[in-house]
Amino acid sequence: MENLRVREEFEGLSHAVQNAPSVYDALRILEVAYGIDSSTYHLALTVADVVDTPYVRTTYRDAWVARYLVRGYAKVDPILREGLIRQLPFDWREVEVPSAAHDFLHDAQEHGVGANGYSIPIVDKKRRALLSLNSRKPASEWSKMVQEYHQEWLDLAFLIHRKAVFELHGEHDPIPQLGPREKECLHWAALGKTNDEIAEILGLSMHTTQRYLMSARHKLGAASTTSATALAIQLRLINPYGSTQDSGS
Repeated sequence: MENLRVREEFEGLSHAVQNAPSVYDALRILEVAYGIDSSTYHLALTVADVVDTPYVRTTYRDAWVARYLVRGYAKVDPILREGLIRQLPFDWREVEVPSAAHDFLHDAQEHGVGANGYSIPIVDKKRRALLSLNSRKPASEWSKMVQEYHQEWLDLAFLIHRKAVFELHGEHDPIPQLGPREKECLHWAALGKTNDEIAEILGLSMHTTQRYLMSARHKLGAASTTSATALAIQLRLINPYGSTQDSGS
């Protein structure tokens, strides 16, 4: 009976997060439910080692957010940097803090940011997202919370991520799901290779190469291979200036 009650409570919380009017409201709902002090959601686009975070929602105090932006702290924030390259959730205490970030962390705590936190990376197509939860609770109490709720937080992180994508794009997510071979073919097409040359490079038949390029064009809604490669670069699905591994990942 206890497990059923807990599951029903979490389902109610999930429903509330899904139906929140905005990502910011969803963060607030999560905070109230778990007694968390602050939270931040980043949505990034990545190609190779280039990171762009065009969408951020946070419940930190306005004064700290303004200071963070003015001082360019995103360049030295070790949690953000780790979160956008890691695959698995992590406690902030696991992160090795470089000397360049010591002043930043001291400044953060001076402005009310808690010493404890937990971050959940989300990998979605060429996007990376990061949900970070921050607490001023004692370390021992925070550790118990992480142990008890980390799986629930992971589930909620994906709900918030889907809400963020919808908040940005509505029903029409502009980033289609291209297969590895489709991206490889577009990569070489973007570098000016002919279909014959692409087929030889990838060890494919001409027919198969043409089929992959046609499929990619259809998914991107492009009338030609040239426009498909241009759109794929714009959406950061391929990086013709990097390796094929960058484009195919």
